[in-house]
Amino acid sequence: MLCWIALQTAITTEAGPALMDEAALQRSVASLALGFTPRVALVDEAVLLDVSGSLRLFGGLARLMQLLEQRLIEFFEANRAVPLIRRAQGATSLIALGRLRHATGKPGQGRTRVADLPMHTLTAARPHLGVLERIGCRSWDDLLRLPRDGVARRFGAELLEALDRARGSLPDNHDWLVLPEHFEEKIELNALVTHGPALMAGAERLLASLHAWLLGRQSGICALKLTWHLDKRRDVAPTGEMEVRTAQPAQDLRHVTRLIAEHLAQQKLPAPVHSLSLRSLVTEPLVDAAAATTSLLMEARQQGDSAVELIERLSARLGPAQVQAWQPCADHRPEQMQRWVSAQGAMQSIAGSAHQTRVRGQKGLKKAEAGEARIDALYPTWLLPEPLRLAAVGDSPVYQGPLLRLAGPQRLEASGWLMSGEAAGVRSKPAAIRDYFIYRSQQAGLLWIFSERLPVPQPAHTQRQAWYLHGFFA
Repeated sequence: MLCWIALQTAITTEAGPALMDEAALQRSVASLALGFTPRVALVDEAVLLDVSGSLRLFGGLARLMQLLEQRLIEFFEANRAVPLIRRAQGATSLIALGRLRHATGKPGQGRTRVADLPMHTLTAARPHLGVLERIGCRSWDDLLRLPRDGVARRFGAELLEALDRARGSLPDNHDWLVLPEHFEEKIELNALVTHGPALMAGAERLLASLHAWLLGRQSGICALKLTWHLDKRRDVAPTGEMEVRTAQPAQDLRHVTRLIAEHLAQQKLPAPVHSLSLRSLVTEPLVDAAAATTSLLMEARQQGDSAVELIERLSARLGPAQVQAWQPCADHRPEQMQRWVSAQGAMQSIAGSAHQTRVRGQKGLKKAEAGEARIDALYPTWLLPEPLRLAAVGDSPVYQGPLLRLAGPQRLEASGWLMSGEAAGVRSKPAAIRDYFIYRSQQAGLLWIFSERLPVPQPAHTQRQAWYLHGFFA
């Protein structure tokens, strides 16, 4: 069964700048419609959808139209706008478009008989409405009753072709919408902007169009570039720009919006800005994209901000050097097993931790990590900045009273190329020639204590080995 849907959407807002102009609004609606059918076309003021091949997939026409309207409402609500959606259905694209136009002027006329549709609802007839009115042609049926040869000579072949296409005698011929590989859009601001935070109003308009493009392509944004164009009358660079990157692909742009707001709050503009442009740099397809579901949000999204989003927002607000993340190092010396780096630099490993957790559930990796767990169990929760030398009674250390040995020794040794800094007379890292033990203290709990081992045999008259407290267990 042939089935077409015609859509027309408007935004009802209070006095003030609109979220997007009519052309951008039409493109956004068309992008969302691609989630239901690949045959979407922009025709005059409407968006036309050929859903003939999608009816069975979505459970019939009524269910499909309900899901389509729900998707549009959720999209505009996410962008803080109230939509006014008009739709009509027909066996051909021109019938659906004609019914939509007729219902716009007269609500409740979305199911008017094709023969009773007025002439102004047919695009090809609009240049001839005055003549058609004078000869008594007020509906499509009136025009069809006229001789075809006379209509062709008087009004041209285009009008007859439109009627034949509306009746299904000729196939619908439209340029189907294909979304570009990369999003890029530029808008003119309503007034010159001299402060960075004030650019956010224009950026939100661009982000709304980007949101629709991502939903249409079932993708998430990983990196984008916002460019502001400066007044050419000033002796400054013509443009300024900023890049925003996220560790995880984002389709719900609320987090990206907050990141851009943090960056713009710190921008100082050298000259007034008259326009903005936004371009996508990196995108990734999403398996559970909103375009494949009934929700604008990805499935299983947790409530509130994730740790990755929090780190990205704090880095944007305070600076990358002020937000640091712990990163392990491939070194067996306790002092060198970890380091603190910029959180943005370690973001990829942080974002991948959830994936690694899922992978660890496999049987093979569980066996491989069993041995690692036994070794790592000897490492304490907290390390002291500098080892604390302890008193000794005989060959045993003392800390707030006598200690009970529970495990050890675990031997750690670094020599040769690891201590190459000593060759130049600069000891950048302390030597690790130690035996580590776990002791229990009645007052302090579990302690991680080591004794220094001498690299070569020493004479018997040298002093006994020294004991040091290096860490505490939780």
